Amino acid sequence: MIQNIDVKKIEVPSLNITDEDIIAKIKSEGFIAYGSFVKRYNQYMYRVARSIITDDAIAMDIVQEAHIKAFMKLNTFRGESTFATWIASITRNEALMHVRKYKKEVTMGTDEQTIVESFGSDSSDEVNLDQPDNFFENEQMQGLISLTIDKLSEKFRTVFILRAVEQLSTKETAKILKLNEITVKTRYFRAKRFLRNEIQKYLDTSKLEIYEFGNEKCEAVLQNVLTSIANSSP
Repeated sequence: MIQNIDVKKIEVPSLNITDEDIIAKIKSEGFIAYGSFVKRYNQYMYRVARSIITDDAIAMDIVQEAHIKAFMKLNTFRGESTFATWIASITRNEALMHVRKYKKEVTMGTDEQTIVESFGSDSSDEVNLDQPDNFFENEQMQGLISLTIDKLSEKFRTVFILRAVEQLSTKETAKILKLNEITVKTRYFRAKRFLRNEIQKYLDTSKLEIYEFGNEKCEAVLQNVLTSIANSSP
């Protein structure tokens, strides 16, 4: 049984290396090359999982399982969508299976849902964004934003994370979530209103550090994924 793989030698692939290049390398060099996908997509997948599951540790486990499943199904990837869309769909399905199995996800109640529908009409307590860079660089404020996002129901939260944080298009988000584009636009609009109209304009043009996936977590997932793949190979 393989237990130790030196993951520190695996680096985040440069932008000039395409997903297709990595797939070709996996086919020619073996499973270790899949580590490039782990490094490239860990943060992205974690945000997808975390937008559905409000528990950090469980979301991390889901990322690992999604990576393993993606590797096992790699020969089924036909390039009909981007690899990013494909692996996001796998991650989302893993998260939803967990929710269905344990049914512990806390979602928005009727009263909170009404708030989302009506938020933004009152400007008396709007957040001051005179210094937006300082506002979002504040760790305490970022924590508050994360907690606020967690109050959204899964259907609103997932759309918000994919659109506002991961900067995916409406079309890409609709494909991943298996929704029509009008529904995506509606849910995104309502989620942004929940975070206040004054913040909304900044979110559309900013890359927020929400649901961060640090180096230690990234390497732990990489180690676990490659070890699991190695031990399950014939």
